[in-house]
Amino acid sequence: MKFLKPHNKEDELLARAKLGSDIAIREIVDSYSKYAFTIAFGVLANREDAEEIVQDAFLKAFTSLDKFKQTSKFSTWLYKIVYHTALNKYQSNKTISVNATISDNLHYIPTNLQSWDNILNNERKKYVDSALSQLEHTDRSIITLHYIAEKSISEICEITGYKKSAIKMRLLRSRKQLEGYFNTLLNQEIRELL
Repeated sequence: MKFLKPHNKEDELLARAKLGSDIAIREIVDSYSKYAFTIAFGVLANREDAEEIVQDAFLKAFTSLDKFKQTSKFSTWLYKIVYHTALNKYQSNKTISVNATISDNLHYIPTNLQSWDNILNNERKKYVDSALSQLEHTDRSIITLHYIAEKSISEICEITGYKKSAIKMRLLRSRKQLEGYFNTLLNQEIRELL
């Protein structure tokens, strides 16, 4: 069996994971689980389902690691597995909780003795969560991939299977929807303050 010399830390971890290294597998999970969860949650809007999907996706990825050709980034390949696993769950699950919030699951902000900055961050997150919940699950996922997971449009195409023009159109439409939602919300807040 011939192995290529690893080019970077990720390649080295993948090579070790293919050989069954528990430490390498743990490092990979630690590196990618946050964004994997964000993607799954963006599709499902349910914390427990998203956690289950992330576990399933990592299991699928590690059992199929020998099929990863390294023509793209590992993260893109993994997030594609996460996205499609979550999409399958979404399509089979008819009782999805829409009221869950995305940012509650992205960052933990301490609640005791919060500074003004933390209070403002919580308020901003509340607005963003509310706005994102107005988007269709596919658009919410694409926004999450692009702005939170910082994936390029090409990578999003590979993950979702949509064409580049469809991704750009969904991003544009979603940004306009979010802008409209924020304008309405903020105008309402201003009226309430006055």
